[in-house]
Amino acid sequence: MKSEQNVRILGIGSCLPQRVVDNAEIERLTGIPAAHVAELFEIQERRWVRKPDSAEPAAGQSCSDLAASAARAAVADAGLSLDDIDLLIAVTTTPDYINPTFDHVVATKLGLKGALAFSVHAPCTGLFRGSMLAESMLRSGRAKTALVVAADTISPFFQFGETVPRDHRMSTALYADGAGAWVMGGPGGGGAEVLGIHLTSNASEDVPGILFRGLMSETPPSSEQMRTLGYLGYHDFRRVLRKGGELAAHAARVVMEEAGVAQRDVRFFVTHQATGNLHRIAASHGLPAERLPVNIHKVGNTISASILILLDEIKRAGRLDGGDLLILHTAESSSWSYAGMALRW
Repeated sequence: MKSEQNVRILGIGSCLPQRVVDNAEIERLTGIPAAHVAELFEIQERRWVRKPDSAEPAAGQSCSDLAASAARAAVADAGLSLDDIDLLIAVTTTPDYINPTFDHVVATKLGLKGALAFSVHAPCTGLFRGSMLAESMLRSGRAKTALVVAADTISPFFQFGETVPRDHRMSTALYADGAGAWVMGGPGGGGAEVLGIHLTSNASEDVPGILFRGLMSETPPSSEQMRTLGYLGYHDFRRVLRKGGELAAHAARVVMEEAGVAQRDVRFFVTHQATGNLHRIAASHGLPAERLPVNIHKVGNTISASILILLDEIKRAGRLDGGDLLILHTAESSSWSYAGMALRW
């Protein structure tokens, strides 16, 4: 692609819940030793919106609250006002409501008026799905400035106690809440240049590695199923770990090839913070571990918001210079899809 034809990233922001949950609390809630959590996931603490004594989110800490806060930060970072936004893409798997839609709730909290808005229901690849949609709208001229926000708050859905299956208790230790956003502008102008976005699915895999049933599923759960929690779904940790790293690394290679760049040119590989031992996993798949920033130890796996939270942290720390090449990439074991993006900062 020629530079003047590429859309741009104009600003970025993120928001984490106020409540910090350390591994000692995880041990009290799940029975999984704190040291084991740290060894397995390399997580020391994470953020949850739920109250200490209730699954209800604290005031101002709903999924849409975090999304709106991250969105405001991204717009401010871009040097724009919310009046400049004419397209909102809101990504989540944990919306406040089934209806009204998540984009409407976030737009209302932001006070957006007259902007086109869409909701995207997707976990780890959600940022790329939403950004690809925004890119198409910007290129077509249907929008001039797009706001893509990704947020997930999974902690209100956690269940505790000895009767809870082990994979659900492990998920409690791994997953966390948070939101991230960025502002995208049309071709030309300033900001980071989007060299290319890649998104695909591994259709040969029929059985997902992670499955959580919805409250409005085709066959409503019986009271017995809800008591045993077996109905809720599963998380095949070993299979996800084995295949997830491979797919994420493949996504990085594909997007580099499509953008016409080499690994030696990349400043950072900004990967979804899916689990611990990311440096070892990256090295095993041929990616340079020393160029793989990590923040899972203090935020956990924040699902759709993960890459944006990490990228915002890197930017605020002053670790990026003009012209730096970034490869953003992820895998999604619920659908065995993967995605990547090349950015020229």
